[in-house]
Amino acid sequence: MKPVPTFRLRTLSVAVALASAAAVPVVYAQESSVNLETVEVTAESAGLYGYSDAEREPSVGKLDVPLAEQPYSMSVIDQEFIQDSGAKNIQDALLYTPGVYAGNFGFDTRGDSAKVRGLDAGRYLDGLRQVYGSYNTVRTNVYALESVEVLRGPSSMLYGQADLGGIINGVSKLPQEERSGEVWAQYGSYDRKQLALDVTGAADEEGEFLYRLVALTRDSDTQVDHVEDDGYLFAPSFTWRPSDATNITLLLNRQENKGQVSAQFLPQAGTLESGSLGFIGSERFVGEPGWDRYDREKIETTLFVDHQLNDSWAFAATARYTDSSTETREHWVDIPSVPDANGNVNRTIFMADAQTRILNMDARLEGEFALGNTQHTLVAGIDRQDARWSQDNYSSVASGGGQFNVYNPQYGNLQLDSLNPTDRPDNEIEQVGVYLADHIEVGPVVVSAGLRRDWAENRTLALSGPDTVSDEGETTGRLGLMYRFDNGFSPYVSYSEAFAMNLGNDGTANPSPLKPTTGDQEEIGFKYVSPDQSLAVSAAYFDITQQNRISDGVTPGGVEQVGAVVDGWELQVNKRWQQFETQVAYTNLNATNDGTGIRLPYVAEEQASWWNRLYVGNNWRIGAGVRYVGDNVGSGGAPVVPSSTLYDAMVGYTMGEWDFSVDLKNATDEEHVSWCRYDGGDCGYGDRRSVTANVRYQF
Repeated sequence: MKPVPTFRLRTLSVAVALASAAAVPVVYAQESSVNLETVEVTAESAGLYGYSDAEREPSVGKLDVPLAEQPYSMSVIDQEFIQDSGAKNIQDALLYTPGVYAGNFGFDTRGDSAKVRGLDAGRYLDGLRQVYGSYNTVRTNVYALESVEVLRGPSSMLYGQADLGGIINGVSKLPQEERSGEVWAQYGSYDRKQLALDVTGAADEEGEFLYRLVALTRDSDTQVDHVEDDGYLFAPSFTWRPSDATNITLLLNRQENKGQVSAQFLPQAGTLESGSLGFIGSERFVGEPGWDRYDREKIETTLFVDHQLNDSWAFAATARYTDSSTETREHWVDIPSVPDANGNVNRTIFMADAQTRILNMDARLEGEFALGNTQHTLVAGIDRQDARWSQDNYSSVASGGGQFNVYNPQYGNLQLDSLNPTDRPDNEIEQVGVYLADHIEVGPVVVSAGLRRDWAENRTLALSGPDTVSDEGETTGRLGLMYRFDNGFSPYVSYSEAFAMNLGNDGTANPSPLKPTTGDQEEIGFKYVSPDQSLAVSAAYFDITQQNRISDGVTPGGVEQVGAVVDGWELQVNKRWQQFETQVAYTNLNATNDGTGIRLPYVAEEQASWWNRLYVGNNWRIGAGVRYVGDNVGSGGAPVVPSSTLYDAMVGYTMGEWDFSVDLKNATDEEHVSWCRYDGGDCGYGDRRSVTANVRYQF
């Protein structure tokens, strides 16, 4: 058993600490029942916190403790900000969040991509892990969420097997007692048409039974020719309150997304730099219309149980079963490729059918009590995750997709005879963990500590021969210390650890099981909220060390396990003047391979953003933002993908129960490359300009 970690922090200068960043201020809490007639009142009430609701208690931390009082870096982005910024998905919602590099793989219909503090982040929904494997997940619809939460840094103590970057957790919309509803219609660029409904309330006069229905349908083209992004969401939920002490909620989620893969994996020669006939447009589709597709569907059932045992103690449990499937038919340009003098390249043809079944659960006892002169908020729990994912009907044939001209595409060269589909080994994961966390207050001093023990097993179920089994146990912990001054200034230090199993083997001639990825983080920072709640500043310096990170190996089809070191700082400032709010964020980090010193790929080491919102009179509101994203590199430290500066805007008008708005992203329509795989490999484009018009009727 690994011993409990000894708290340690490198000596840091006060100047660095004061320049650093921690929790992202958030949009003020707003119930879905708000009547849009009260826009002027709403603007004034932003007055209590605005975009910096320091009293919000994020569920991602599993403790009923406000953001401003936790010695860890957290963010909450709620529906108000999601709507204001015109976010179409989760990665859009994170674009103004410090420490988060969202959309690092550019415009992508497959899923939401984001790195936190330069490293991968675990994807969770209502505190339960979502993503297992690749090419087999269904993108969570952001309209089904009340908020998106980010816990930066290692979080294994709370969530078991967890990536070092942190946790991105979606919080589902659930039934509310007060009756309210919304109908939303949207039309925008690329013939985007979307219609949604969100209605909730009590089903009986006593309020014993509550309901909520969230539904959405979308028909949309995209910035890439012949690539659609269609889908629907149907998410009813029901709450039974047999007593004042007990809530039982059942959430059903049926979701389907149909379209194609927008990431076309275009050659570096023609995207990052000029090719034989110039540059290849971001609209280029290299597949076969009518055959290429990436269709996904899932059925998800979640049970929430909350029971107040007495005035001090409560029991809570969440359990979810997910059954999802994907069907992929795809072409891409052979990697690497350089278009010939006529613009021709060879294509890879790919197909696969994937299925994932997941059973996750988390049960915990929560309590608040005094012990001597100390106040405690304690949580003790157990969680389990069982997942199995499979990939059948699989075939990937380099150059099997025929020749293709990337400058003057001619479709119809479909070569199905090259395919030879086979089944691939199934993969399973089983993990059980027990954890204990205690938030202790002694006057102005806060001590937050936690300890966890995990038992995990990953298996690759071979089609023939022996299975590959990796069986590990690990103890992880975290420790934080904060001092809360009366003037609202709260400096803190913290230490946390991470542990994550890796599936499969190293792919060499004599394969060996992959070792778990481990690591730790040291952090120092402060949080400040002014007495009148009009100013919030948060800052943090962090130092992360990672062992046994998975990287491409030197052998064909092989992988290596190497380490990484990431250090940097974050800053967030929020200020409100009556009906005007401004939010500034900055991130600077250094992320390298600890063996070679080479930069980690697909990470912008410098980011800055500025978002503003102004209410004008009783009816109008306007918003504007700018996002700077620094350069990033491919695997091996090359090529360098240049930085970009993008502009967003919003204008809205309220009339009674009606709300009208228009949002604009990438206003200058900058056509920018967002990533490249390696020098001479393939690259991808970021989002082009999009304009959407929205009509909401609230009742």
